[in-house]
Amino acid sequence: MNTTTTFKSISLSGVVLASTVSAIAGMTVLPASAVTFTGTGTGFNIPDINATGASSTITVPTSSNFSITNITVTLNNLIHSYVGDLIANLTYVPTNTTVTLFNRIGRVSSGFGDDSNFNGTYSFNDASTSNIWSVAASGGNTFNIPSGNYFPTGANSSTVVPMLTSLGGSQTAGDWRLRISDLSSPDTGRLGSWTLNLQGTPLAPVSVPESNSVLGLLALGLLGTAAAFKRHLD
Repeated sequence: MNTTTTFKSISLSGVVLASTVSAIAGMTVLPASAVTFTGTGTGFNIPDINATGASSTITVPTSSNFSITNITVTLNNLIHSYVGDLIANLTYVPTNTTVTLFNRIGRVSSGFGDDSNFNGTYSFNDASTSNIWSVAASGGNTFNIPSGNYFPTGANSSTVVPMLTSLGGSQTAGDWRLRISDLSSPDTGRLGSWTLNLQGTPLAPVSVPESNSVLGLLALGLLGTAAAFKRHLD
């Protein structure tokens, strides 16, 4: 918004101050509209009985930096027999914040976990209503968990472990790393690729006064000084 303030000329010892000063507000306010980022990472083979596992990284550029309100991680063409062997984690590397997509499905405290298989594409989001533990338990060792949307779960439990509890409100820029590890023999598998979808709101803008606004403030200061001198002379 442009604002114009007009001052009467004041003569002081032969000096005349400017009669008109234009001041332009310098704050730029971005709309609170939703923004999104989607990136795809490379796939990898999943080594057997290897707690380190294999990983892939997606880098979000600073130009796509915003505050997170929603996260979806999709594992494309994940193939592995015996789902109870696997742990899948997502880490936001700049803060070393790690969340779990699933952790040895069907295994509680001890044992081998569920013997169903991954053979499809699986998305994980806090708002999903499908429980991958329950679906896995509905079949046997020849059962392939159907492709679909599932909520993230942790170790020893089929209850939801929300990713946003740790990552909600975080910024997006930087490296995001998916890691899948296999903690029991003798099954192996592979991941075709993975997709990271982040949704959120723009970061608050930094307010910087514009040059005209600064000049306006300076003129106001000079005017006040002139008035003080005038009162002193009177």
